[in-house]
Amino acid sequence: MKNVFRIAWEAVRTLPDRWKYRNRVRTVNVEEVPDILEVGRLYVIGAEVPWSAVLLCPCGCGEIVHLSLLRNDSPSWTLRLGRSNLPTLSPSVWRTRGCGSHFFLREGSIVWCGGRTNH
Repeated sequence: MKNVFRIAWEAVRTLPDRWKYRNRVRTVNVEEVPDILEVGRLYVIGAEVPWSAVLLCPCGCGEIVHLSLLRNDSPSWTLRLGRSNLPTLSPSVWRTRGCGSHFFLREGSIVWCGGRTNH
């Protein structure tokens, strides 16, 4: 019976965070890139040691953005999972082809360079 109350309390206690971070990019761990990607998901490839990350461009153009997490690659990004398992990437992501989007991913939020709220 104590377990039921503990589970219920944990669900109630974490509800504000789930509401606060509802529109943030979430991390999904996968072994390979899925055939169909979802908006608002950062797919991290590699179980023990993540080596790549993939997401749909947040501008809405529908293009797939591939990011290397291997330190010896150039360019490469560092992935950090913070509060509520929300991803932060550094440095920024700047698409030099296609739509030209330039953004940071910070604690699951897209932060557009140049102060844009969308692209």
